[in-house]
Amino acid sequence: MNHDEFVDLCILCGCDYCDSIDGIGSITAYKLILKHRTIENVLKFMESENKNKQKYNIPTDYPID
Repeated sequence: MNHDEFVDLCILCGCDYCDSIDGIGSITAYKLILKHRTIENVLKFMESENKNKQKYNIPTDYPID
């Protein structure tokens, strides 16, 4: 895991600057970053999963585009 991936992992785990995503803890965040490599790719994956299952509750003001 490189520095950028580690920062994305930390953001997914929760931070003071944005709301956390329900259902995403440290282990799930780690697995998602290892698989998808960036937070942007993780969010795209979550959005595609939500179309079918409504599995993740991503805050509307989540600061990643």
